[in-house]
Amino acid sequence: VTFIPLPNFILFCQFTATTLMLLIAHYTGMVEVEPLTWRIAGIFTPLVITFFALLYAGMEVMKYAPLETFITVKSMTPVLFSACEYLFLGRALPNYKSSLALVGIVFGAAFYVKVDAYASVKAYMFCCLFLVAAVSEGLVAKTTIEKVQLNNWSRSYNINILSMPLALAQMLLAEEMLQMHDAKNEWSTKTITLLVASCIMGLGMSVATMWIREALSATSVSVVATCNKFISELVNWVIWNKHTTSDGLWAVLIIMVCGVFYEQAPLRVQGQGYIREEICPCLPRSWLGFTPKVRKTEGGAYGAI
Repeated sequence: VTFIPLPNFILFCQFTATTLMLLIAHYTGMVEVEPLTWRIAGIFTPLVITFFALLYAGMEVMKYAPLETFITVKSMTPVLFSACEYLFLGRALPNYKSSLALVGIVFGAAFYVKVDAYASVKAYMFCCLFLVAAVSEGLVAKTTIEKVQLNNWSRSYNINILSMPLALAQMLLAEEMLQMHDAKNEWSTKTITLLVASCIMGLGMSVATMWIREALSATSVSVVATCNKFISELVNWVIWNKHTTSDGLWAVLIIMVCGVFYEQAPLRVQGQGYIREEICPCLPRSWLGFTPKVRKTEGGAYGAI
């Protein structure tokens, strides 16, 4: 997006490439991709909308700010996920060590914002949009994966093929087709190579994300996504010169190190995630309109659970 400031066009290329590669792999017998049906499309629509909003906001953040800003904003998602999973997805609060890790992440993020050399109102507006989209997408993805029994190739295929119309519509609304030949776009061999590489890596990221979401909690997934940006940061310094200050790098390092010490919080009831009657456990059940369950004790008396 630095060389080609057309985020919707890039997203459309990545969605299309991932969809085509999965179809080719399916028809050559390498993987099994289940066909898209109206039922699956309806269930996946909320996930697709939040997924597209997440990617769009992320592209806009990187368009107006360096990679370090994106990493810092993304590092705040485990804190938000931890609270949301406690309230809505049946998980316990993090233990003492994990809580300290989250506090360290918040400290690192606050320190980065203080020393951010590229701070701008527009960039941080998209940062706020990214946080909302990231948390929404993560929670919706977790419930969608549990609701529909598909393999991860099929999940990746469904999300990408359903995201293509959104990217195309956004690309037309932003009039990016008319900006293709602007002087600010660098259509060089290097740029096209980077675009093709991003499409290929997009397939790996899409499928790997589905695998990890099936195995881990939403908070743990966001911690992994933050800590693995270490490699991205190394590549970032090799490819171009849009970087933060040395103080900003220390802040990013603090965030990544703290993330390593996070441990996944267990489910409050083993084997059970989202249960409607269990949402917002910090509030009395009567406030939410739920009647407390009653069980019989050994002495014959009845008590509320």
